[in-house]
Amino acid sequence: MRRALMGVAVFWSFSAACWAQGDGGQAGAFLRYGIGGRALGMGRAFVAVANDASGVYWNPAGMVGARRPEITSMYTNLYYDSQFAHFGVVIPRPGPNIKDKVARFLVGPGAAFGFGWVGLSTTGYEQTTDTGVFLGDFGIQEMAFLMAWAREEVGTWGIFRYGVSFKFVNQNFSGLQRSPSMEFQETTRNWSGGMDIGFTFQPIHAPIFRLFSLRYLLPLHLGLVVQNVIQPGWGEKRYSENVFPRVVRWGFSYRWVLKDWIPESWSSLRRWVGNSHILTAFDRELCRNTKTGNYFGLEGFFPLSKSGLAFFPRVGFNNSLERTSLGMGLALPFTRSAIVRIDYAYGTHTFLPEDNRFFLTVQMGREKGAEYFTSESQKKEFGREEVRRNLLRVLSEYPNDFVGDAAKELATMEDSVRARRYFDLTGGLDRANWLFQEAKAFLKQGRIEKARKKASEANEEYAPIFAQPEHALSDVQMLDYGESLVIAGRIEEAMVVLEEVSTPSLRGYYLLGKCQKSREDWDGAIEMFRNAVKRYEEEQDLNSMVCLAFLELGESLLRKEQYESAITTLEILIKNYSKRLDPNYPRYPGFDDDYVVDDAQFLMGLSYLLLKQPAEGVTSMMQTSRFYPDLEYGRITDARANTLIEVLDTANWDRLEILTKTYLEQYYQNHKWP
Repeated sequence: MRRALMGVAVFWSFSAACWAQGDGGQAGAFLRYGIGGRALGMGRAFVAVANDASGVYWNPAGMVGARRPEITSMYTNLYYDSQFAHFGVVIPRPGPNIKDKVARFLVGPGAAFGFGWVGLSTTGYEQTTDTGVFLGDFGIQEMAFLMAWAREEVGTWGIFRYGVSFKFVNQNFSGLQRSPSMEFQETTRNWSGGMDIGFTFQPIHAPIFRLFSLRYLLPLHLGLVVQNVIQPGWGEKRYSENVFPRVVRWGFSYRWVLKDWIPESWSSLRRWVGNSHILTAFDRELCRNTKTGNYFGLEGFFPLSKSGLAFFPRVGFNNSLERTSLGMGLALPFTRSAIVRIDYAYGTHTFLPEDNRFFLTVQMGREKGAEYFTSESQKKEFGREEVRRNLLRVLSEYPNDFVGDAAKELATMEDSVRARRYFDLTGGLDRANWLFQEAKAFLKQGRIEKARKKASEANEEYAPIFAQPEHALSDVQMLDYGESLVIAGRIEEAMVVLEEVSTPSLRGYYLLGKCQKSREDWDGAIEMFRNAVKRYEEEQDLNSMVCLAFLELGESLLRKEQYESAITTLEILIKNYSKRLDPNYPRYPGFDDDYVVDDAQFLMGLSYLLLKQPAEGVTSMMQTSRFYPDLEYGRITDARANTLIEVLDTANWDRLEILTKTYLEQYYQNHKWP
């Protein structure tokens, strides 16, 4: 009789506790009922999130991600006189100023503690003897005390968190009476212990993930938890039905930052959505003697004020009996350092009544988010690696108001590949400048299409800033923007930008001359290049630029058939600017070496020929191969020397005229830009 009554009671308590999992009857099933308004509203897809006080239950590693110390509670009446309750606490990063290495590891800025209690009770069972004599009512209480610790390791690959949760479980049959016809143990208490382990990982520069922009990678979290690594149990643990089963749960979460998926041109909508996001999560669970569980959940975050007021709608789906769940939460600022959050979760079931649960959470203390990590990174007592870790923590909470400065500082600490990824994240002038420099590098290598693509990407960053009525672009930045437009072949737009530069400069005139040349406005080009060479007296550090300006001026004069002026200009270039060009000069197509004097000598020879001075023309061209045998046009002229001499000796002026026009057209094609 005793065994029958106890079997019925245990069956109902276990079944009531685990209807959502479909594993009623398993030992410790009450611990699979689920806690936390966020987790239950999201259909229990929480292993890669778990960044609140429920983390001690779902995945202890996630507790380090909590931003404030937090207390949460829940009490609900189920059915068949069953009650389920939970109380939890999390304390993230308790000792930021601890110096001792061991203590800093255990309770420092990368650690977190959590505590929890979960209890299920079912009452109102009548106890009678074999003859029907009523002995009284009894109930079953099952509870678990949870204690968890977690640790965070921050590196350039990403943020790795791990944690352990120790559980102490108890089963108590309260009110069960001794009877002559019933035999049972002297004690009605049964204590046992167990342990869970959990992990999360947020990739930053991990090798596999470097293919993705940080802007779209940082919202990704991966999670894994193994529950009951050390298995608690009831009574005689040698019986498999008394041992809590091991459960493996893995999954991922991703925050869809809404403004990152809205086109830049929709600036009003981007400002309106602000930092709102939608968190998506997926879990897959494996448990002995239970079908595989798949869980999917969504949680929206919509801030309603800067003080912390926010709304959280939630929905979840799973392939167990619960199917669909709904929920919502409202965060209410209580004081400057405290927030109260009220959560509600609703679940359905095919055979049992609907489940409605309310949760109350209180968050206290200074928020340990991006602003906090920024201030920590500025403390002078920290070394370079600790500063890097705090800056990476700032980045990990993207988007926030401190990402830009953190990315700039990190870029100075990292190699060029990682630095580029930081600039991709922040966008704006930093990214624009990086892309512009890459465009020039590709241009120098002769990779024209690559250069144009990078320049176009840079223009996408410059454009919204330049379009603002009171933009903050300096003259140098506008010159960079204008040059990137020139490289991309957007000449008319480049002229609009370059004409707004307030301070005259050699570079500005040179770039405007390139624009006019591209439009085949030779008078305009000549004016701009002449202005450029006049600026040389004030800007003598730009020797390479003045060389290019002289060469472009000579070519423009030649195109206008002002041959004598072209010869004079090119002679000045040859006599005064024969140095090697600086590697950073704006190398446009047609320059296969670092000199322009061979180009100038070649053009001067063609100018003499066009002036109908064949002897001077051929002599000048032959000097190209004589004086510059290792440069581009020295080699070209050397290959044509015999032809030129033969034409001059035979006085075949018609053929010489044809050759001159052919050589000139080939030069124009080689130097055509864009």
